[in-house]
Amino acid sequence: MKLPGDYIAGFIDGEGCFVIVVSKHKTKKLKRDGRVSFQIELRDDDQEILEHIQETLGCGRLYQLSYERYGWKPHVKYMVSAIQDLHDKVIPFLEKYPLRAKKRHSFKLFRKAVDIVYRKEHLTEKGIQALLDIRQKMNKYSKKYQASARVRENRVPGRERSNL
Repeated sequence: MKLPGDYIAGFIDGEGCFVIVVSKHKTKKLKRDGRVSFQIELRDDDQEILEHIQETLGCGRLYQLSYERYGWKPHVKYMVSAIQDLHDKVIPFLEKYPLRAKKRHSFKLFRKAVDIVYRKEHLTEKGIQALLDIRQKMNKYSKKYQASARVRENRVPGRERSNL
């Protein structure tokens, strides 16, 4: 079942994540690798909605995740990492159905990162540095870098951790 574009955009505003990773890589000329991806991660009892988003966008994969060691329920992650799909499907979709919350700022920066990787500029030192700069700018919009609420809905009853 395909979903309305505005619905998916709203869902991404709340649950989506634009990711830029620069990591060490032994076999690359620069010894570093730059990658981009788009992700949505939910508890696995919401997998059906991610399947519908995947069908609507026409790309990406679903991954089953176990967070048992943290006392969390299982999760499912929808991820698009193929640069062609990001460039030709995800970016145009979000330009047609724009994000409305603060995540739209991260999307604008992410779009620049996708262009860098698409044009293979990430294979140069200048391109890697550009990805790092974009990621730094994106971080100011991230929950990870802001004071966050203590969310416990994810935890299995009876398995509370202390020092949250």
